Parts: sequence; structure tokens; C-alpha cells
Amino acid sequence: MNSFKEGEILVTDNTDPDWEPCMKKASAVITNRGGRTCHAAIVAREIGVPAIVGVSGATDSLYTGMEITVSCAEGEEGYVYAGIYEHEIERVELSNMQETQTKIYINIGNPEKAFSFSQLPNHGVGLARMEMIILNQIKAHPLALVDLHHKKSVKEKNEIENLMAGYANPKDFFVKKIAEGIGMISAAFYPKPV
Repeated sequence: MNSFKEGEILVTDNTDPDWEPCMKKASAVITNRGGRTCHAAIVAREIGVPAIVGVSGATDSLYTGMEITVSCAEGEEGYVYAGIYEHEIERVELSNMQETQTKIYINIGNPEKAFSFSQLPNHGVGLARMEMIILNQIKAHPLALVDLHHKKSVKEKNEIENLMAGYANPKDFFVKKIAEGIGMISAAFYPKPV
């Protein structure tokens, strides 16, 4: 993961939260496994990166240095094309879009994206992913905070204590950071439901 460069296409078996730094650098994501609600698909949508998931054998067929184009513009399914294809970007003015009868609720995990997402046409938040709020706001595993709170040995003690600077204890840190994350999302979408 350390050698992954900005703008490269991430091709992997599957993703989990540990892959997110690479996903944020990627120009596209392709996974062997997954579906519309898998981690890779949800995070890619949230960060605006094209993703094609559930491509059996992708890691066997695609190799480092191979020139490909990933397109998710064709509709329900994404496509991988050999070579680099030129394309045009068509911008859509959201304020000119017609209202639909379908209510659209946004899935969100990163509270820092809430204010920009709230500007999209929506009826509120349908899913606020707690594990992503923990990852983005707390940046430490909850059990490490529990162990630190109970004065047990913790491998990343110094890093966690730096994150907790200004908080009375690990419990206070966890509760307040979760509240801040949920509060940011709620404030961004107010008065719509979250």
C-alpha cells in the first residue's frame, strides 16, 4: 500500500477501511469481490472515484503498468477498456434539475463531507456509517481506547494520547468526537432527517 501513487488505478481483491488512504489517491478502483453495498462501492461513491466491484479475476488479468481506462458512465455496469481513451466531461447544473417523485437519502461516513453532500438534491441522510465516523473522527480503534482507559498496555499509546490532547480521558474523547461527527452531519442536513 505504501508504494501506491496518486492517480493510479487500485486493483485489489477487496477493500476495508485500511485501504481508504489508497482509495483517496486512486483515479479508479477495481475489486475481484463485492457488490453495490460493499465497502469499496460505498467509499468510492462517497469520495467521487469510479469503482467497478465484483470483477472476478481482475487481479489476475490486470497488472502494474498496464494502460487501461475505467468508465462508470455507461449506466448500471462499469467497463474496463484496454488503453487510454479520450473523453469529455459534461457538467450538470444541479439547480436546473427537475424534482423527482423518488426521495433520495444520502449515505455518509465522513462528517467532513457532510456540508458539500448536503448541497446535492436530497431528502436527508439514510445511513450515517458509525464505523466510518470512528475512522475519520477518532482515528483509533475503540478497544485501544478502552484498554488505555483501564490503564492497560496499548501499542500505539503515544499516538492515541496525541489524538486525545485536550480531552480528560479516552471515554470523554470517544464520546465527544462521535458527538461532533454526528453533530456535523446533522447540522449540514438540518432540518432534514438524519
